[in-house]
Amino acid sequence: MCVLATLVCAAAAQGATLEGTVFDPSRRPVPGAQVTLLTPLAAAEERKADAGGHFEFGDLRPGRYRLVANAPGFSTASAPVELAGGNTTLTRDLRLEIGAVQQQVVVSAALGGALAPEVGSSVSVVSQQEIEGRDAQSVLEVLRGVPGVDVNQTGRDGGVTGVFIRGGDSDYNLVMIDGVELNELGGAFDFSSLPADGVQQVEVIRGPESALYGPDAVTSVINIVSQRGEGPPHFSGLAEAGSFTTRRFATAGSGLTDGLGWAYDLSRLTFGGVVPNDNYRRQSAFLSLGYSRSPRREVNFHFFGDSNDAGDPGPFGSDPLGLYPGIDRISRDKENLFTYQASETEQLASHFRQVTTASIATNNEFFHTPYGDSFSDNLRAVLNTRSEVAVSSKDFLVAGFEYNREQIKDTYIADLNGEPFLLPRTSLAAFLENRWNPTRRWFVTTGLRVDDIETRALPLPAGLPATTIDKVNPRASVAYLMRDTGTASPLGSTRLHGSFGTGIRPPNGFELAFTTNPHLKPEESLSFDAGIEQRFFGDRAVIEATYFENHFKDQIVTLTGSLTNLSNWESANLARSRARGLETSFRLRPWSAFELGGEYTRDDTAILALAGSTLPPTYFQVGQPLLRRPRDSAGWNATWWHKRLMLNLNSYIRGPVLDVEPNYGISEGLFRNKGYVLANTGFSYRVHRGVEIYGRLNNFLNQKYEESFGYPALHLNFLAGIRFNIPAE
Repeated sequence: MCVLATLVCAAAAQGATLEGTVFDPSRRPVPGAQVTLLTPLAAAEERKADAGGHFEFGDLRPGRYRLVANAPGFSTASAPVELAGGNTTLTRDLRLEIGAVQQQVVVSAALGGALAPEVGSSVSVVSQQEIEGRDAQSVLEVLRGVPGVDVNQTGRDGGVTGVFIRGGDSDYNLVMIDGVELNELGGAFDFSSLPADGVQQVEVIRGPESALYGPDAVTSVINIVSQRGEGPPHFSGLAEAGSFTTRRFATAGSGLTDGLGWAYDLSRLTFGGVVPNDNYRRQSAFLSLGYSRSPRREVNFHFFGDSNDAGDPGPFGSDPLGLYPGIDRISRDKENLFTYQASETEQLASHFRQVTTASIATNNEFFHTPYGDSFSDNLRAVLNTRSEVAVSSKDFLVAGFEYNREQIKDTYIADLNGEPFLLPRTSLAAFLENRWNPTRRWFVTTGLRVDDIETRALPLPAGLPATTIDKVNPRASVAYLMRDTGTASPLGSTRLHGSFGTGIRPPNGFELAFTTNPHLKPEESLSFDAGIEQRFFGDRAVIEATYFENHFKDQIVTLTGSLTNLSNWESANLARSRARGLETSFRLRPWSAFELGGEYTRDDTAILALAGSTLPPTYFQVGQPLLRRPRDSAGWNATWWHKRLMLNLNSYIRGPVLDVEPNYGISEGLFRNKGYVLANTGFSYRVHRGVEIYGRLNNFLNQKYEESFGYPALHLNFLAGIRFNIPAE
């Protein structure tokens, strides 16, 4: 201990300082630029440049680093840095060029975080600028238009919302806020409750990630990253109103002082609805605290809270069989979602650090219906510790252990006496990831995770025995910079990438408790993808195309039955199904005042074989497409700036899908839900330094469509509001 204390004190006395300024092509400072300091152990620290474009990192160890700077409207600038020992100061300026390519650090694509172009997996990052440019109220709005992603909302604000990615089920996505896992037992998650206020970026990693995160990360990981405490103290707020008595208010603040970073966001959204009992209220809060006087030790705490109350009028749109029972004026859903996370990072040596994280997520729902009240209480607790080792300047190794406890208690998960019981599941896991950069152009990532998943025995009427699942999930990805011409050539850099991996999703509480099928198996997947990214004209244009193929095994379907007669329910496995297709996207930044981006996805899904039950052929057929997965979808977003004015135009296009009868579900048959076009436009105008007004027309083509069959989306509607920043930006 004395020796360690001596070494730490000696190192503290020799800390170096790295500072500089971020400039634009005209040598003007770029205020608010995001500057990241990278080490062989991935991201070390982040700073936001001040009003003069200046940044500073202090008390650094000797060694090799890399500076990376990003700002809206510019391509990424980076520079290698080598710091010598002693109390020295090194100045290194960065110059940004106009471009459409940004190399954000993506924290969910690799353990410890990595630059997006160095990850072989398919990665999309929705920035804060794009979120604000769309005046998005919820995360689900910015997920529309991400390649391979389809959002399915039952109705309007507050309606249950699922996300289907690359043909996977809506419970195949691991959803996180600042790394805290939110999914209920078995993978389900309702996206309607996630606000856009307080969000710094949304990361969407497409492909199986169970080798990193274990169960539920079957086809994707969606990580919502909240604001961090950076730069001098800053405060903002907004007030908004619009059609259907929509109201939104939010206030936020952030700062970094003497090593203490803090950020918060408070927001409230209310929606009056279209029909009786269609109103909605959401109140949410983010809080982020971090303390670090040097990169050697960092402590962080994150909190997210969301309380919402939604009416449930039921379907009142398409009614192909004439079964419409009328507007439900009674049913309501109240939800309280809270997450807590604490983490500590210890830099024990120049090439070794230990990261320990503990998190708790609770999701409690209360349902009021004409048939009686019910509840569902979910809890997930995770303890994770990992060692990060820079084996060499070209090899980075991460290894660790995780304890994951999830549980549900639900009115309908009950014994023979009708008493709800606690259904827990525990997972113990060991994981390993290696990132190898043999040359400047090759980036190879391999990973492996071993999960031991234990589910407790269920009492009658289900009467299922306790089960243990041991699953090994591998993952490998490669990125290769085939052509690297910098920004001088019209035909710019060419990057190839590909990945392979497996995923697993154990049954949820409903699938277990509402069945007498002792042979019910977990769902599994085997997936790969391969793509190419091509840049043009000094990174002012980039196009990307990726082919993907997912093979799903033992997908679980719940068939027949009623809540009053549980013995009629059966959960069965579809033997095999698949999804394959092509994701294409482009982004253009021909000049600093205009940006255009778009995507098209072809997703061909089909059931390949049926097994495990005599019931599935009644509802499913070999060759039939999977439910609610469009074969064709596309989207685009255009933004133009002129002095104080910003104009935005975006659109999402979805083809027809196979859907269920809206009133009584799959037992009444399957139907074709037609495609639609959702087009929105908006503006913002800075009336004074720090104050801007904005407005938005949603569905300005006044399309009549249903994302979920039987649940009409909003017709033409508008929003208008005011934003302010203190101090003025």
